[in-house]
Parts: sequence; C-alpha cells; structure tokens
Amino acid sequence: MFQFTISNNELLTEFLRMFSDYVNKSYKFTMHYVANPLFSDFKDNERLILISLNKSVYQNMYSFLRLNDSNMQYAAFACLENAVCAMRMYRVLYSTPKYMHDYISTVNFSLEENEQELDEKIAETYTETADEFSLKEFSDNLRRFGTFRDKSPSISSQLIDNNVYLGLGCGKDAVSDELQNEVRKNLAGAYTSLSKHNKLFFNGGMDEDLEQLEEEISAKFMEYVQAFA
Repeated sequence: MFQFTISNNELLTEFLRMFSDYVNKSYKFTMHYVANPLFSDFKDNERLILISLNKSVYQNMYSFLRLNDSNMQYAAFACLENAVCAMRMYRVLYSTPKYMHDYISTVNFSLEENEQELDEKIAETYTETADEFSLKEFSDNLRRFGTFRDKSPSISSQLIDNNVYLGLGCGKDAVSDELQNEVRKNLAGAYTSLSKHNKLFFNGGMDEDLEQLEEEISAKFMEYVQAFA
C-alpha cells in the first residue's frame, strides 16, 4: 500500500487503509442495492444504466488506489476523475425521472446543464443545509492538475531532490512531499465524494458492518481534517 512519509504520516496511512476497506464494503452494498428490483422503482433498462454507472465508480476507485500503490499518480488522479464523473451522472439520473428519460431518449444529453439545474433546485429548497462540497468542482480540479493547466503544482509534484523523475511512475522508493500532498488532498476528496454517493443508497440497518465502518472512517476523517487545518 502507498505509504505517506510527510507530516502526520501515520494518520494519513491509517486513513488510506480505512478508505480502501470502505471502497470494498460500499461497493458490495451499493451493487446489491441497485441490482435488486425490490429496492427501487426503476424500470429494467433504467436500472441497468445505474448499475453500469455504479460499476464505473468503483472500478475507477479501485484503479485510483492501485495506481497510487504503483506511484503512477497522474494515471491514478485520472481514474479518480472518471469515478467522480460517474458519480455526477448517477446523481443526476437517479434524482429525477425526467433526467433519466432525457438521457435515454436524447442524443445530446448534457450532464453539466442538468446538474446545474438540479443544484439550483436543491439550493432553493435547502438554502441553509446545502452540501458545500461540489463533485463538479472536484473533478475540474483533478483535470486541471492532470492536464497541466495548474502548471506549478503539476510540475513541482514531479521534482525529487530538484530533479524530475523521468520514469513512468514517480520513483520506486521516493515520492516528493508535493506529490504526497496532492495524494493527500485527493484522498480526502475521494472519501468525501464516495460518502456523498453512498447517501443515495438506503442503508437503514441493511448493512451493519458498513454502517459501523462509516462511523469509524467519519471520525478518522475529522482527525484528518483537523491535522491539516
């Protein structure tokens, strides 16, 4: 597993271990939920779309973790971006039958337009409790880093002892502190994104192990946030 060596490394490494377990448990739960026709009112073709999107979320999350282990962080962040984009699409299609119908029947379906319309409706209804974390903003940040539009952090993250590592990864045994900080920030974003995605699935006692893990990782995340506040 990827090992942090920067400040608060033990806390970060433990959180990464818990997050990996969280991905495994939530994948099994969400796939069981979305694949079971008794748990939803969606038609078969609509449920197949949601199943495909959910599988994309978790396949890309697994890839994010595995590529981080291989010190191939640019590829890892690209997979994380794909996971978040699949979450965005799932959220839009799950929320309103009209969006699902338009997705199936319309050639030029726009995720961004429907997502903005959905967010505006939520903001109007829940002005004081609206979720401030934006999946779109997070995925945009990942893309800016991975495509070098954020030049300074993208390039400086590759520097190890003032040299740019030229291999496929970022050095077999050494990953720069700057790149570890990018992993740290994106790990926090990955957890927040997946936690938000899981809220779309009912878990009122259906999976006690997942509920317990959610409580534990939420508490660890607060330690994580406070350590870097």
